[in-house]
Amino acid sequence: PDYFALEKNLGRHYLYADGGFHADWYVGYNNCWVVKLPPVPAGGYAKAYIGAKLGRAKIMSWPASWNTDPIPGKIYMALNQAPTFNSDHTYFLVEAADLPREPLPNDSLDGVDSARWLWTEVPLSRISAESPNYLALWSSSRFFTSASSAPIVAAAMGEGSADEVWLNRAIRGNPPSGEGVLETPISGLKPAIAIKLVPLNPYKVLLKGFSAELTSAEINVSFTAIGEDVRAAWLEVSYDKFDWQRVTRYMFKAPYFWRFGREEISKEMFYLRAAAVDNLENTGYSQPITIPRVQPPAPAAAEESAEEPAEEEAN
Repeated sequence: PDYFALEKNLGRHYLYADGGFHADWYVGYNNCWVVKLPPVPAGGYAKAYIGAKLGRAKIMSWPASWNTDPIPGKIYMALNQAPTFNSDHTYFLVEAADLPREPLPNDSLDGVDSARWLWTEVPLSRISAESPNYLALWSSSRFFTSASSAPIVAAAMGEGSADEVWLNRAIRGNPPSGEGVLETPISGLKPAIAIKLVPLNPYKVLLKGFSAELTSAEINVSFTAIGEDVRAAWLEVSYDKFDWQRVTRYMFKAPYFWRFGREEISKEMFYLRAAAVDNLENTGYSQPITIPRVQPPAPAAAEESAEEPAEEEAN
């Protein structure tokens, strides 16, 4: 794919979202990042995506470890050829629960990782080859009002004019519109916000070795994803093989293992499959596995357990 961002070298977006000093670069209910990209030649491409590099999602008890549930919140992006945005320009990007977690200062935590690029598809016609492309990044979650509760967007150092990056602190969970969208100019730093254009391509993502070990209490899953530049994998559940729902957060690197408590999904029969996507946004799926219904205790065992107290009373 071809990437278009204020910093051409996407590998330079190592500031803030991987750990250390965060500089208050959070994606918030009251904190919207706006960038102005130049016109983008979109001819010859099949699909278009907008995205951001995000990390350091917080758990409910952060910085303590007594509640490791992630703080919930949806993150959105918007695209327009003018610095004003409404619902027609808005696209859902990611749930905070799917982002790499912020490390804890005095404890271990599952899901900690470096920041990752997340992408959402937009109509190719929305990318302008003649006018500037303005991108906005924010959250609708009222929990995300400071860096202590919200995810962090990565940044790169670099020279640039003062009319390329802005921070809007006047929003309240909605995209900025009307007067004053370009509230506070930012110089010398470039947020990790980009456009990705994908050509038609022959590549495929294959899922191999998908297996599930079952007990009455757990399902232990493992699989392999084979492809060019696989960027994420996950598991999906269906009850009819038609409607599939993702039931894990994204797994960003191999090897791919996951453990469910049986009660997390269902005690009834369902179908389980693995999926993975590459950086060209090709998605592959495994063959589904049938997870049988949890069997109730055998009648004989139930009768024996009922007879034991009666025998004890007779004795």
